[in-house]
Amino acid sequence: MNTMLSQVFIGNLIIAFVATSVADDDVPATDASRLVAIDFQERIEAAATRYEYFATEDIISNRPTRQGWSRDLMAEQARLIDDLREWSTHSDVLQTFIAHPDPKVRVLVLGALFVSEDPQQLPNIASLVGDRSMAFKHVPFSLNSSGMRGNAGKTAGDPQSVGEVAQSMVAAYLGPAFKHRPTGFAEYWNARKDRKTCAGWFLIRLQRATRNQSPLQPQYRRDIHRVIDDLNTLPVDERAWTQVYLRCRCFGDIETYLTDDACITSLKEVGSDQIVKLLKRERFSADPDLRLDSMGSDGDTLHSWMSHFVLRRARMLLRAQDVPILLACEDVQRKTPLLGATPYWAAAAAELMNDTDPAAARQIIDEAFGRFPLSGILGGRHQAVLIGMLWRLHGTENKRSMVDWFYESQALVTQRKSDQSNHGPQDFLGIVEVARRPDTNELLGALVHDSRLDQADWATLKALIDLASDGLPMPLVDRNELYNSNLRQQGNEDVKQKIFADWRNKLISHYSP
Repeated sequence: MNTMLSQVFIGNLIIAFVATSVADDDVPATDASRLVAIDFQERIEAAATRYEYFATEDIISNRPTRQGWSRDLMAEQARLIDDLREWSTHSDVLQTFIAHPDPKVRVLVLGALFVSEDPQQLPNIASLVGDRSMAFKHVPFSLNSSGMRGNAGKTAGDPQSVGEVAQSMVAAYLGPAFKHRPTGFAEYWNARKDRKTCAGWFLIRLQRATRNQSPLQPQYRRDIHRVIDDLNTLPVDERAWTQVYLRCRCFGDIETYLTDDACITSLKEVGSDQIVKLLKRERFSADPDLRLDSMGSDGDTLHSWMSHFVLRRARMLLRAQDVPILLACEDVQRKTPLLGATPYWAAAAAELMNDTDPAAARQIIDEAFGRFPLSGILGGRHQAVLIGMLWRLHGTENKRSMVDWFYESQALVTQRKSDQSNHGPQDFLGIVEVARRPDTNELLGALVHDSRLDQADWATLKALIDLASDGLPMPLVDRNELYNSNLRQQGNEDVKQKIFADWRNKLISHYSP
C-alpha cells in the first residue's frame, strides 16, 4: 500500500474507532483503540494478500463449495468464509475500512458486512457500487476444464471490480422487493431505512440459512431455527404476513419449519377483515415488501401466491359473508395481465357457502366450470381444483360424474401430450390424497374398474398406485419400477404397455370386492 495513503488511512481509522470504543481499565482509551485498529488493519490487509479468489455468488448464498472446484480452491474459500464471519461481528470497525486504499480490502469489507446479515449496512455496501477498481479473481458457481461463466458473465480467473461485488450484494436485497436494478437503491432504502424488519430481509436470511437447497439439509437446522425464532418475536401482524410471504417465496419443504398451524394461528389473530384486504389488494401492512396495492407484474405474482395460500385454507380464515368478495376478486384477476383468473376463488367461495347452503355452493362450482372450460390452456388443472372441491364437500355423492370427468380430462392429456403442468387427473388425485375422506376407496374403486382405465398414462397410474399403496406393508408396485424414467419418456412402447397392463391388473385386483 502507498505509505502516505496508509498513514492517512490509519490516522482516520483511529479517530473513527476511538469514538465507538470502550477503554480498557488499565490502558488509556486512545492507546487501546490504536492497538485494536492496527491489529484489525494488519489482519485484513494480510488476508487481502493471502486470497486469490472471491466467490461472490457463493458468499451471497452462503454456499462456499461448488461442483468442479479444486480441493485447494474449496479450502481457500472455506477459510475466507470463516474470516468474513469473524469480521462480521465487528461492523463498527469494518465501516471505517470502506475507504481503504486497497481494493481487495474493500471487497473483504463488503463480504464481511454482507455476511453480518445486517440490512443497516446496505448504504455502506451500496456506496461502493460505482467503484471500478479491480480486486480478486472471479470464481463462478461451477468449474470444468473449459471454465464456466458465472452470473456476472465472467469466466473463472477474470478480475472483479469492487463495484461488481457491491452491485451483486445490493441486488440480492433488491430482488425480494421486485426491484431488479441496483440503480434503484435510493428509492428502496428510503422506504425501509427506519424499519427494524422487512419481509424481504427475512427471506434473505432464510435463503442463506437453508443454502437454497431442497430438500432442506439437517446440518442447517440450527441456522434455520435461528431465523424462525427471530421471526416469532415480531408483532402478530408482521409475523403473520411475513410467515405467509416466506411460505410463498421459499422453495422446497420450508413448511417443515413454517407450518400450516403456525401460519393459520397467526392469521387468525390478524383477523378476517385484514385478510380480506390482502385479497382485495388493499393496504394490509406497513411493510414496503408487502405493498401489493401498488406493484406491477411482479407484485401481481406475489399477490397470486399469497391469496392462494389463504384461499386454500378459506374455511379456517374467512367467512360466508366474504363469498361475494371472493367472486369479485376472481373477476378482477381475470383482467390482470399475464396471470388471468384461477378457480381457487370459486372453490374457496363454495367451501365457505357449503355449511349454510350446499345448493348454492354447488351452483358456484357449476358456474365456475363454465368460466374455466376443459378446453382452456390450463383446463385440466383448473377443473381439477373445482372437481376436487366437489369431492372434499360431497364425496362420492357425484361419483359417476367425477369418473366421467376424470377420463375426459385424461383423454385431453393424451391428445395434447400434456406434461404435469396441465395434468388434470394427476392433480385431482393429489387433492383426493390430501382430503383423506373415508369414502376414498369407493371413488378409487370406481376409477379402477372403469373400462377406460387402459387410457391412463404413467402419471395417472403412478398416482393411483401411490394412493392404493397407502397403509400397505409393501407398495403395490416396486418404487424403482414405478419411477423408472423410461416409462415416463420415449422408451420401448411394447415393453411400456406390458408394464402398464401389469400395473392395471394389480390395481383392479386390489380394489376387487
